[in-house]
Amino acid sequence: MFGLLKHISPKTRILFFAIFLILLPGAILSYFGFRSISEKAENLTTTYRGTVILVRDRIETEILRLEEPLRSSLTEQQLKSDSFKEIEAWLGELELRHPGLGHFFLVNSQGGVISATVSLGWVKTEEEPELGEIAGMTEFRSAEESEFVKKDCAAAVQSYKSVLTKTRTPAGRDFVLSRIGRCYFKMKRYREGIDAYKKIVALPDQRSGSGIVPSSIAALTQIADGYASLGEDKKREATLFALYERLLYHPWDLEGGEYSYYLNSTIEEVNSIVNRSSNGNQTERVFPRLKEREKELLAELGFVRRIHQTLVPQVLSEMSRETVSQLVPLRIPLPLDGSIIEVSYLRLPGSFQRLGISAMGYAVNEDYLVSVLLPRILGAVDLGKDLVVGILGSDGTPRYLQKNVPTSKYLMAENFSKTFSTWKVALFHPDGKTVEELVGREKHLYLALFLGIVAVMVIGIVFVGRAALHEVEASRMKSEFVSSVSHELKTPLALIRMFGETLESGLVSDEAKRQEFYHIITKESERLTHLINNVLNFSKMETGSKQYRFEEDDIVQVVRGTLEAYRFHIRDLGFEMVIQLPDDPIVMMIDKDAISQALLNLLNNAAKYSDEQKFIRVELTKNVDWVLISVEDRGVGIPQDELGKIFEKFYRASTTRTKETTGSGLGLTLVKHIVEAHTGSVEVSSTVGGGSRFVLRLPLQQAVDS
Repeated sequence: MFGLLKHISPKTRILFFAIFLILLPGAILSYFGFRSISEKAENLTTTYRGTVILVRDRIETEILRLEEPLRSSLTEQQLKSDSFKEIEAWLGELELRHPGLGHFFLVNSQGGVISATVSLGWVKTEEEPELGEIAGMTEFRSAEESEFVKKDCAAAVQSYKSVLTKTRTPAGRDFVLSRIGRCYFKMKRYREGIDAYKKIVALPDQRSGSGIVPSSIAALTQIADGYASLGEDKKREATLFALYERLLYHPWDLEGGEYSYYLNSTIEEVNSIVNRSSNGNQTERVFPRLKEREKELLAELGFVRRIHQTLVPQVLSEMSRETVSQLVPLRIPLPLDGSIIEVSYLRLPGSFQRLGISAMGYAVNEDYLVSVLLPRILGAVDLGKDLVVGILGSDGTPRYLQKNVPTSKYLMAENFSKTFSTWKVALFHPDGKTVEELVGREKHLYLALFLGIVAVMVIGIVFVGRAALHEVEASRMKSEFVSSVSHELKTPLALIRMFGETLESGLVSDEAKRQEFYHIITKESERLTHLINNVLNFSKMETGSKQYRFEEDDIVQVVRGTLEAYRFHIRDLGFEMVIQLPDDPIVMMIDKDAISQALLNLLNNAAKYSDEQKFIRVELTKNVDWVLISVEDRGVGIPQDELGKIFEKFYRASTTRTKETTGSGLGLTLVKHIVEAHTGSVEVSSTVGGGSRFVLRLPLQQAVDS
């Protein structure tokens, strides 16, 4: 490498070191700038994570505070019994007293679930009332015999009516009236049957009734069927609406599926009535209110079923452990209607345990959380104008947003740690940017600057390297040029000296021989002059001092004279020369010496780079705009990839013949310069082993200053 530096000029060396002294520190500074941006992104990430955790902890603290009054009330309030109505009322009161919580439910030791609205597996209803509640059992048996054995429904009705006058309990009267209504329907006396069923509806509702279905529900169903049989559609529709309302506001235990069957079939009937009706009667006016109640009830039914199916086994398993503390909530995510809610449950004190009630559960009221709690919490937290807090659900969609901002990307998000395990607290930028996007512009700027400096440095090194290599190559070529020119100068000088000394010695007495020696001395001196002129013209061309003398002259005569002068040398070398020149003169503005020198250089190359086929053709032609001088040989040829380089100074084609033949590498450079000075061009075509053809293209109408 140090040997290479010896051939590089001081100017190039200074430029080379300037690149490192200027660009390398710039690249280092850019790199550290890029690193600082990455550190800024890490710092922002750490800051935003701390902010998210702070907000999350405050939200969870407030949510946990919602539970404190509930736990206190559970130690103070007592249930007197496990009756359905008392528990429903108690749970309803809890929902009123604790608006931040909802979905209250109890779980008993048998795995039953009850909420403020419905229960599943909680109430164990007998299929029929105690017969002791019916007075006149002898007459009752007689009525049954008339109905089922004798098929005498009229006699059965009379006997049932006699029993009814003696029965005073609501459950017993429900039971007997349902038998009377049934007998009337069997006799197709629908109006009397309807009246009997209406009396059941007027009585206090009994869950025992017919099987586990409340008697009023069964009675209303029969009344609707009776009006259908009588063809009284309006009364049937009014009855179905009454049944629909009673089912919505007085559900019974879901176990067995009877309630769901009655509810679903009635909803279908009512929807059908509303869809085909358009008279705006009273039942239709109350329909929106009932529909809203239906929506709430169905949601509660789904919740209780999901609790019973998914949560109750886990609750009972947890409650069986001695390590579970009383009134300490345990939490579990519960899939419900395509989303997930957080359910909490806890072991109840001993007063509840004595009633067979193992645990109570609840969920945070999401509406209260979004509309009341979160605005209050976040209103007390100063996050600045560039940060917006949001709560993301289990599916990543926003459940709450402090402001309306794009939510496809967030700055930072953290899961809740104590509550809402499937939810996240997220920080959003007002423009919906991420941390990477916030620092991205600066990062890209520094990255571009860093890469730009590196690229400039690489390009500079490449150019300096190429310049250094070029200088080394130029130095080598100059060295070869000096050696080659020295060798070419020695040959004609040696011949001139040898023949001059021979003539001077007087040893040659033959006049013809002396004339031959004189001729050789003359030709070698002309050859020497041609070589020296090439070097001198190249030197002038390099320094820009070369001047051409343009005069009107016959270019045909110039070419002919040049060929005549060179003919002797070509003949001695054994070449066949074919010359084709026009007979008429072509007068144009030229420097005849320069044109002659260019032609001699082409002839000299053709002679030097020919092997066995010693042939040269010179042709001069004219067209409308140009004079064309072509020199063609059948020599070694030039490789195609080197045709564009042969006119460069000192360049010599990489053929075996070229390496064996001495030369300066200036001939074609001078040819090109001379022709271009005449506003012309040089064209070349060549085939390796097939010879070359050079064409000098000179314009006829050239505007050249003399």
